[in-house]
Amino acid sequence: MVSGKAPTTVEAPFDDVRMGVRNAIREVEELTEHQILSKDDEILVPYKKGKGVDLYCTTSSAGGGLQMMVAGVVKTMTAESANRAALGAGAIVMDIMAVDDGRVDYQKIKRTRDLRPDMILLADGTDGGDVKHLVGMAQMIKAADPKPRLGQSYTLPLVYAGNKDAWNLIEELLGSGLARAVNKEPLARKSLY
Repeated sequence: MVSGKAPTTVEAPFDDVRMGVRNAIREVEELTEHQILSKDDEILVPYKKGKGVDLYCTTSSAGGGLQMMVAGVVKTMTAESANRAALGAGAIVMDIMAVDDGRVDYQKIKRTRDLRPDMILLADGTDGGDVKHLVGMAQMIKAADPKPRLGQSYTLPLVYAGNKDAWNLIEELLGSGLARAVNKEPLARKSLY
């Protein structure tokens, strides 16, 4: 049994993870003297006439783990709940932003911009509650215009879990590609802009 590995090509100057996968496949080809890639760098499936493979599987690390930023209205309540949810999902929490976290707005915006997380979780309290502070948090995220850590061509996922009454306002601010987890609706992963 052989395996191939290659350095990541997800970041600049390549911005294409498939390039790294092809490099790993070429390593396997060299070790086995068996052709797996076509002249166009496509995987030959199925195995025919001594070339290609019947089954193909690629694995990849998540660049050191999913790095998330969490935001909630109240530091000791919604922000802490969002933090626990992210940690429970195996994420590395880079920062916890809240209305009452002791930083002024421009500091939160700068921090969000500088972090370059893989994902943002925006959480709020109960349905029917006040939406003013939540909308303020969304405005800060929009002002920060965060970019993903890996690959400028990727879109940054943002998950909203909170007050259903704020959904339309949040969607208007952050875009219709926003994933939502409210009212026990299924959560679909979608992107921020």
